[in-house]
Amino acid sequence: MISPTAPFLLTALLLACPLPGQQPRTDTIDPDVEHQVIENFGASDCWSMQKLGLWSQASRERVADLLFSQTKGAGLSCWRFNIGGGINPQISNSWRTAETFEVAEGKYDWTHQAGERWFLAAAKARGVPQFLAFVNSPPGRMMRNGITFTTKGLGSTNLKPGFEGQFAQYLVDILDHFRNNPDPSERIVFDYVSPVNEPQGEWNTTKQEGTRNSNADIKKIAVELAARLKTRKLSTQIALIESSRMANMYSLNEEMTKEYGVNYGNYIDEFLGDPAISPLLSGRFLYHDYSSDVVGKTLLEWRQQLRKKQDQYPGWKFWMSEWCCTAPVGADGAPRRGRDLTMNTALAVARVMHLDLTINNVSAWQWWLGATNVNTNDGLVYTDYQKPGDPETVYSSRLLWMIGNYSRFIRPGMRRIELSGVENDIQGLMRSAYKDEAGRKIVAVYVNMASEPQRVGLHFVLGKRSWKLQSLTPYITSDREGDELKAYPPLPAGQAFEIPARSVMTIVAQFAAR
Repeated sequence: MISPTAPFLLTALLLACPLPGQQPRTDTIDPDVEHQVIENFGASDCWSMQKLGLWSQASRERVADLLFSQTKGAGLSCWRFNIGGGINPQISNSWRTAETFEVAEGKYDWTHQAGERWFLAAAKARGVPQFLAFVNSPPGRMMRNGITFTTKGLGSTNLKPGFEGQFAQYLVDILDHFRNNPDPSERIVFDYVSPVNEPQGEWNTTKQEGTRNSNADIKKIAVELAARLKTRKLSTQIALIESSRMANMYSLNEEMTKEYGVNYGNYIDEFLGDPAISPLLSGRFLYHDYSSDVVGKTLLEWRQQLRKKQDQYPGWKFWMSEWCCTAPVGADGAPRRGRDLTMNTALAVARVMHLDLTINNVSAWQWWLGATNVNTNDGLVYTDYQKPGDPETVYSSRLLWMIGNYSRFIRPGMRRIELSGVENDIQGLMRSAYKDEAGRKIVAVYVNMASEPQRVGLHFVLGKRSWKLQSLTPYITSDREGDELKAYPPLPAGQAFEIPARSVMTIVAQFAAR
């Protein structure tokens, strides 16, 4: 009897030699049936990197490798850099308030945000190809209440009337500094700037930075920002809208609209349908996945509604630019207390990723925090560190490696292609496929939510391509020891293989010219 505690050789054999008596399903991949181009998979530095970026060199490098390396980590292809609004002592958690570069109107201290800047440089050094700068709140001096979160009685936004131009100038000054940075390690041209975050939220809270913005408020900011980007000859493009609720992409936020007497939400129609605003944007429109993961309620329903609205605006690229499930989940899908480093959360997130990619054709998918020190599931990397002098602990999660099943192998510019066969099962097996035409590569990602292994055979329809299959390599993330995006021996061509229970498996098919 082979011990289950040493499964590696056995697992490799099972992948190529399916269990007797089980009939494999057959999946067909047709690279001529094309869907969306993938632009990136990412996460943000907000706000933990201001602390971790001041750690010892070895600890910083370890975290950076886990996030950005294509050989040692998840290989993220986009990094979201937070432009802080300034330390606000009224915010109860010091990890959720950040320095601002601005010291007075038009004057800056570029030594600020040292921790975040270190990770920005580390991402660049490890080959991360895309960068997005985003804002939770403008600096306090621009705000009606003088602080970086809102309070009641301030109107539709906390930004002072007429300060849209100053706010836009502040953003452009920062982007221009990084473009021409005298330190070459931090010389970065940001691809995108996101000036508002979750604008339909009240943000009357001492928990973190944030400000509400009505649709009209956002449009004023977009106009001013577009003009200043053009004047400064910056290639950075405006990324809106970062809606906190998927449903508000296609419907009004009735509560906020009633409260302030102006529209919040229905963002696709109000922005993409506005001929004065849509040309100012990047051709991309951003939303967050919060509250959209409830099976039987929002998981499919919201995505199907969003897809109907998306279809009315062909040519636009949609990004899922932020999400986390702060309440960890058990194997039964029920919430649990405390952080979860296992496949329970990784699989719940994998299901959401799969649906965003295949129903809503998102071009980018970005997790919330790169790292966290709290006892919830909002990070890819975890630490128990709270203050200087504490041990610089680092824990990777199966969630990190699961996202790597996508981000390490599906690189910017690859295109999702048709994978057909038995219908996807949100409680069982889901799969999608992607191609790198120039590299003669096809990548398939399988998400097995089930407690039993699944047998699959792959058939490639290559059309007129003079390709010959060279190798079929599986990479697996599961709860088994060592399965952290683990590479297994290549699979024999033409044979069915097994996808382990409760796992995510990426298969890289490499072809050669005949």
